[in-house]
Amino acid sequence: MLEIMINEEVIEIEYAAPSTMLLSYLRDQLGLTGSKEGCASGDCGACTVIMIDLHAHSGLRFSQINACITPLNALHAKHIVTVEHLNKNGALHPVQQLVVDKHGSQCGFCTPGIIMSLYALSKRQGNTDKPEDFLAGNLCRCTGYGPLIDAAKEIAGVQYYDPTLADEAAVTAWLSSCNAQTTHNYLKPTNRKQLAEARRAMPKASFIAGGTDLALEITQQLSDIEQIIDISQVDDLLSITELDHGWRIGAAVPLNQVHTFMREHFPSTDELISRLGSLTIRNRATLGGSLGHASPIGDIAPLLISLNGEIEVDDGETKRRHAPHEYITGYRQTLLEKQQWISGVYIPRLGKNQRHAIYKVSKRFEDDIATVVMAFNFRFDTQSRIESCSIAGGGIAAKSTRLSELEAHMLGKPFTQALVREVKALAALHIHPLSDVRGSANYRVSLVQNLIQRFYFECNNIPTRLSDHA
Repeated sequence: MLEIMINEEVIEIEYAAPSTMLLSYLRDQLGLTGSKEGCASGDCGACTVIMIDLHAHSGLRFSQINACITPLNALHAKHIVTVEHLNKNGALHPVQQLVVDKHGSQCGFCTPGIIMSLYALSKRQGNTDKPEDFLAGNLCRCTGYGPLIDAAKEIAGVQYYDPTLADEAAVTAWLSSCNAQTTHNYLKPTNRKQLAEARRAMPKASFIAGGTDLALEITQQLSDIEQIIDISQVDDLLSITELDHGWRIGAAVPLNQVHTFMREHFPSTDELISRLGSLTIRNRATLGGSLGHASPIGDIAPLLISLNGEIEVDDGETKRRHAPHEYITGYRQTLLEKQQWISGVYIPRLGKNQRHAIYKVSKRFEDDIATVVMAFNFRFDTQSRIESCSIAGGGIAAKSTRLSELEAHMLGKPFTQALVREVKALAALHIHPLSDVRGSANYRVSLVQNLIQRFYFECNNIPTRLSDHA
């Protein structure tokens, strides 16, 4: 039995197929057609709704999500707010009124999703330096972004009265009182033992955490996934733990939480993660999901390789760690066996005299797939020689890879422009990417060479942008 609060009504659903998405249920079953289907892949934001859950420390938590790729079964004991709920007694919500006042609505197709993203911004806790990030997952087909960004900046500076949640205590009480979910063919274990039992019971089931990748098999490839094991509530996968030499990050921790952690401890990763999908995607996507499908153009694997991280694999009895470039064995192939799952990643601390950087080149700055990702992690000795180095790339082979030949050539040498020229020449010999719609093989090789040069410039504080010369 599923229990979901949708706007003001608690709805009990006896059974929903594992492949049922929230958007189709809202539109087809409830007649809530304000949420639109534009892309069915989480790229355009026309389907954006708000998911409210209960956080142990901060109380009610508001997250914008893509209804088109969120399985209905994943929303047991959650409160969903759609655009219809914002209009109370014929009066526009303050966020809606602001968009009207700013002339931010064009043709109107994308407007409901944009409104919901701005509503999420209005419910944020604490300040946000870049309120426009809340709109990064919303495409305006009429290119009316200026007024919308102005609205976002104004919302970020004001605490609005929210007429849609006049009785937050009642919502909190309901979220706290929901019983455990029991749904045929959609299992939601809460610990390692239950997860291992679920795997034995449904050996052919697909794992899901956020579903931002798996759901595309349903919405884009029209696959009928009959069995799903939802790992989003497994306690062993949901925490970030500090250790003596670094940290363990659970595989199902949403990427928006990972972003906050990494920004504090690994600030060099801030831009990359902020460009990984959109905030709407990062509210659901996970590290484990990215590593599980092992895309050769994924952003997470090169990052983890460069940080000398490890991937933890579990079967309920034994946990093993693997270096990412060894865990990924080929094109979308890994060491993971049927009874295993990714349970976490380990990242060591950066030491003194260590310099890390990661660069992503894509056709669109935000919410886009990379043409090339390059990551560098160098440690220098007291004489500025390269004591150790890790160079990783994505989009340059059939899998995310560690460029060991380049590393070996650089070890023990001063990081000079002459060495950079040598390594750039070596890169052309050792990198053999494919050509596709995102770039030719020659272009990708040139990108790798130029990013090696850029890392050298930045390590030596040599300006790389016109604005740096001011």
